[in-house]
Amino acid sequence: MRVLTARGYSVLIALLLVVMMVGIFGAGAAGAQEAPVRHATGTFEVTMAPGDEEQVEAGLGLSRYVLSKTFQGGITAVGAGQMLAGGPPGSETVGTYIALERVVGTLDGRSGAFLLAHRGDINSEGYSLSITVVPGSGTGELTGLSGDFALTITDGIHHYDLAYRLPDS
Repeated sequence: MRVLTARGYSVLIALLLVVMMVGIFGAGAAGAQEAPVRHATGTFEVTMAPGDEEQVEAGLGLSRYVLSKTFQGGITAVGAGQMLAGGPPGSETVGTYIALERVVGTLDGRSGAFLLAHRGDINSEGYSLSITVVPGSGTGELTGLSGDFALTITDGIHHYDLAYRLPDS
């Protein structure tokens, strides 16, 4: 019988964790892939309030904001979250934000809650925005929800299109 060293034991544990994670997330991804892609569209209103005073060090600012949203349309819900934004103070052309938001209400008539993860970047070449449903965050009738949240602003009105998958929908 061979005795595992501390390093061997660590490697074995790491391999077992990888196998477990593939099993857990692979099964969820496979189930979500089988469901058809649906779209929930509508508008939302958002308010942002500073969570802290901006901190500036070495010429870069870091700010925290508290978000509140009200969704209408395919999503009838309220959202609450926090956002961190960073970049040169006063610049509207360079910066990054990240946010985590909890949405509670209904999605196409199904009740529950889920989390949205945001990442936005802007620089002299343009901007990018990614907003996705946090895997495994759906509750109630939204358990198993996955999706991508597209945002456009026209004439000051925030429009969304949530392309989503939901098991048994």
